[in-house]
Amino acid sequence: MPSSALHVVTGATGQVGLELCRALRAAGKPVRAVVLPRDPAIPRLQADGVEIAVADVRDPVALQAAFTGADTIHHLAAMVSTSARHDPRLWQVNVEGARNTTLAARDVGARRLLYFSSIVVFDPSPLEQTLDETRARLPVAHGSPYVRSKVVGEQVVRAAMTRGLDAVIVHPTVVIGPNETHHIGVVHSLFTAYFDKKLPAVFRGGFNAVAVGDLVAGAIAAAERGRSGESYILGGAHASLTQILERTRPLCDAPVPRFSIPLGLARAGLPVVGAIARLTRSRPAFTHEDLRQFAGNARISSDKAARELGYRGDGLDAALRLVHAEWLARRTG
Repeated sequence: MPSSALHVVTGATGQVGLELCRALRAAGKPVRAVVLPRDPAIPRLQADGVEIAVADVRDPVALQAAFTGADTIHHLAAMVSTSARHDPRLWQVNVEGARNTTLAARDVGARRLLYFSSIVVFDPSPLEQTLDETRARLPVAHGSPYVRSKVVGEQVVRAAMTRGLDAVIVHPTVVIGPNETHHIGVVHSLFTAYFDKKLPAVFRGGFNAVAVGDLVAGAIAAAERGRSGESYILGGAHASLTQILERTRPLCDAPVPRFSIPLGLARAGLPVVGAIARLTRSRPAFTHEDLRQFAGNARISSDKAARELGYRGDGLDAALRLVHAEWLARRTG
């Protein structure tokens, strides 16, 4: 691929999108970011030399204009939620947005589409067996509205592949890093509370964590060297919530909570948690989807990406340092 080949990134102002644009520019590649109007992260992209195209993935005409001239399209734009409440925007962005992206990529003659799916689309059971790219996807009727939208979004992309679209799919696990800008994920809900010394307890579950830098390096390798039509899981190591906080403890003087809440007890408390959230008009402290992911498969494998892409998922400690530095900057800024 020539260095002058244009890379277009949707979802460019999100946690992964910002890092991806920065990495592509550092490699000397021209980058165009597809952003919504007045996104506060636009100046950061411009400072990195990224061209800005204002478009909504729900608008196929604007999207085709934003993609014109693209060699590689990185489709990250998605709405993320662990809520059980139906939000029509999830389907509009995550499914119809994916459909519009595949059609626009075809119409502008892009060489390749890299689609960011998620680890949540895979059926975690059986838990005692390794979860790799051959694992069945969850039935559409299962999971939260977000999970269902990602399952169908991948189906949309795969249908476009059968019609000749050159596309590669990547499946990130739980992303750790700074700039968790567009949703409240594990960085805000776990690490920020821990650094603030406002985390009295943790759940007994865990998750597979991937450093945002590792994910971006793997995604770029997938766009360049991945086999057309293939999926690649881009993850790191599985750890309990207590274990991952222990890795973070050297960065601060916050004690790791000694009490861990059994997931069964947490599930029993979901009606109360939901009622409090409705009364206070706030985000629930945790949801059924949060607990489902904490009880997920502990044997997620990125071996295929390691073999075919040279992928390495060992940068978690560096990512935790960046998360802590960002927290410090907010406190002192």
